[in-house]
Amino acid sequence: MPEHDSREPRTQPATTGYGPDSDVDGSELGLDNPVLFSLAGSHRLLAVSSGRIARYPEDASPFMAIPDDATANDWAQLSRLAGQDPITLIDPPTPPEGWVLQRELAVVLMTGPRAHGIVQDHELTIVPLDDDDAPEMLELAQRTKPGPFAARTHRLGSFFGVRDNGALVAMAGERLRPPGWTEISAVCTDEAYRGRGLGRALMEHVIDGIRARGEQPFLHVAATNAGAIRLYERMGFETRRASQVAVFGLRV
Repeated sequence: MPEHDSREPRTQPATTGYGPDSDVDGSELGLDNPVLFSLAGSHRLLAVSSGRIARYPEDASPFMAIPDDATANDWAQLSRLAGQDPITLIDPPTPPEGWVLQRELAVVLMTGPRAHGIVQDHELTIVPLDDDDAPEMLELAQRTKPGPFAARTHRLGSFFGVRDNGALVAMAGERLRPPGWTEISAVCTDEAYRGRGLGRALMEHVIDGIRARGEQPFLHVAATNAGAIRLYERMGFETRRASQVAVFGLRV
């Protein structure tokens, strides 16, 4: 059997063996490799896959997925599937010789089975966001830098925002969706509107929607962002583990 599969990548359900009918539903197993389980489950129709490797379209998310028991052939497939794009993985297995860790970000994975909102002193009008709002969402994310956000990231789940005089000033939404869980992501507020509780109110709204589906919320936060971690703890989130976002390349 050749080391490198010469077939072209395809956009179709990922063939990892972890589908929506697997026995991980409702457990925390899917959180151990959330990108893989998302692309094999709720996001399987978005998956660009090759063998056991899968990735999101580059205009939706930079994340790629590789199984924990990855072989040298899996890593070769990953390189081919990535093309010229950076290879961005969450908690990757040890790569074979020849792979170089280009940069990494220490993050904390927090789960919120008992998460709740923090009571606000004022009422907010929270509106759903869709394709028509995409340019404003991207612009807000580029200004506030909540993490990876591209032109079609909003299609990974439900997104909501707060507007002031028509302008989008805060938003939050959903990203990874391993079985039984949904990640809260892209929580961001325009600098001029910070300190008003907009992010907390939007998170509470997203949590309500996640729970209405019978799922539980989780999130990733930079390990150095002590203020955000304290806020999430006040909301009922608990640290599950230290994690890592890693970007790899092949040694030239």
